[in-house]
Amino acid sequence: MRTLEECRKELDVIDKQVIELFEKRMNVIKDVALYKKENSLPILDEQREKIMLETNVNKFKNIELQKYYKTVLQAFLAVSKDYQKEIINK
Repeated sequence: MRTLEECRKELDVIDKQVIELFEKRMNVIKDVALYKKENSLPILDEQREKIMLETNVNKFKNIELQKYYKTVLQAFLAVSKDYQKEIINK
């Protein structure tokens, strides 16, 4: 069994990767918002969100983690929509 310190060090590395990926994701969200603004499209695309949730949650090998990831993804979607609103309303 690994020590608590070893686990925490690994988590720090993972968190750094998550931050980098989140920044990358939000940069793409900015482009999405600008496209939607230019083309007068709504921020919310319920069908896209539904498909995204189903597709991504079902990619898990560990079914026990699906419900937790669904919560994370829903939070990402909420933050993404907030960011889009901010960009579109500028």
